[in-house]
Amino acid sequence: MALDSLSAQALPSASVASSPISVSPTNPAPLGSPPLVTVTPTPQGGATSSSSIPTGIASTNGNASPSATVRTPDMQLPLEAVERSAYSSIRVEGPYVAMTFDDGPDATLTPRLLDILKERHIHATFFVLGQRVQDHPEILQRAVAEGHEIGNHSWDHPPLNKLAEGGLQHQLADTSALIKQTVGHAPTIMRPPYGATNPRLSRAIEKEYGMKVILWSVDPFDWKDPGAQVVSSRILNGWKGSGGAKPGAIILSHDIHKGTIEAMPSTLDALLAKGYKFVTVSELLAMESKNPLPAPSASPSAQKTHRTKKRSS
Repeated sequence: MALDSLSAQALPSASVASSPISVSPTNPAPLGSPPLVTVTPTPQGGATSSSSIPTGIASTNGNASPSATVRTPDMQLPLEAVERSAYSSIRVEGPYVAMTFDDGPDATLTPRLLDILKERHIHATFFVLGQRVQDHPEILQRAVAEGHEIGNHSWDHPPLNKLAEGGLQHQLADTSALIKQTVGHAPTIMRPPYGATNPRLSRAIEKEYGMKVILWSVDPFDWKDPGAQVVSSRILNGWKGSGGAKPGAIILSHDIHKGTIEAMPSTLDALLAKGYKFVTVSELLAMESKNPLPAPSASPSAQKTHRTKKRSS
């Protein structure tokens, strides 16, 4: 089946839900702008529920009007089928979370973030854009040398569900090839820009390009630049439809916004103080369990913290 046809197809068992999602099929949002689809956090652990990723987000033929509204099907699928599609959080037997950063590397902000992570002995996952890797390969090389994971986030951030097969080849294969050329190995995970995917497209990406599709369970909406304190509070406590950090959470942020970088020291220190341990996304996937533990109570000894002086960044 051609990949360009996948985004317009709904699974046969879908039924109509009540939550509409507005998309703009002819004018994709610019980099760092609101996601075209709203990813609803799942109950703790496991893959994204079928209501989190719409099937048939939009037609690829461009005939839909810019104000077209697409409803998210409320599907009851076997858990195994959903887990093979995309992941927003993972069931774990321990206080583990994955910090993820999208849209970089940025020439100035990403190195500052790497400094913050290194000071705390934290490993994170960076979903990078091919065009930015091309401009700053040395930053990616540093990230890998310091133990961070690299994921594919497309070449230049288009909504993948609106691309023909040739477009997907460029956005995914070319980006993976550049990452491999830069750091010595190709990524095994990817995050679709805006979270714009559907179960069939996600499964096809894994089959054709060898990458699992990773979404998120915590979203501070940092691309709106609400300020460092707000970003931190949303990650720790949740906000609107996005839950706060819990065991197995995949936390979304962007390393191209100053406020996000400024929020990280206090956010990471607060999570460490609560007993959370940081792992990469692939490490989190490998920890999946059928018997997750509850969120930890504050325990400074759960993971060694590295306290630093307050920084202006």
